[in-house]
Amino acid sequence: MDALARILLVAHVAAGSIALLAAVVAISVRKGSPRHNLSGRIYFWAMMTVAITAIPVSIIRPNALLFLVALFSSYMAYAGWRLGRAARAIPTRPPVVEWGMLIVAIGMIGYGLVMAFTGMPMGWALIAFGSIGLQFAIDDVRNWTVERAFSARIQSHLQHMLGGTIATITAVLVQQIVPRLGDGNPWAVVVWLSPTVVITPLIALWSRHVARTGRTRLRTARP
Repeated sequence: MDALARILLVAHVAAGSIALLAAVVAISVRKGSPRHNLSGRIYFWAMMTVAITAIPVSIIRPNALLFLVALFSSYMAYAGWRLGRAARAIPTRPPVVEWGMLIVAIGMIGYGLVMAFTGMPMGWALIAFGSIGLQFAIDDVRNWTVERAFSARIQSHLQHMLGGTIATITAVLVQQIVPRLGDGNPWAVVVWLSPTVVITPLIALWSRHVARTGRTRLRTARP
């Protein structure tokens, strides 16, 4: 069982690393270009692998926090991938996955509250991620059959994809730094929330730029 857990954990970490590298490439290249589309597909499938490997690992080596964050980040990648193309933006299937994320987000908030009020500060990090996931899930369900304008759809695409990237960066930091801080160290919460605090304003600025200009590039190339 330990050997299986190690193999799954290696696959989990490798998939998360690939997803992070693919996200950097997707952000850096021209949106809609072949390189952007390829890196986006790699990111999506890497995040699906993160979720698939997180389930058995979390059972063999119980870690509810990272398991829930893996579900959150994988959902964000899935929803962002769906919104990246107009052909996938309005599916014919019912929003089962979206409702599932809504339920998971409520569970994250509830579990986080229990942790926080029983003296476990990491609960606040779970509440934060659960609240973000709940907001996105509600918005996705509400707009399931709505044909959005290009700029609105691309804003949502960026927000979902970058939200998943935040969770991926968070998982890497948590794996590498939090164990060295020791149990109950309040600085662990700072490690969990720092990517969200730093990157979320950048997402807001980028989304505002897309809404105002209809363009995803922050700077226009000189002629």
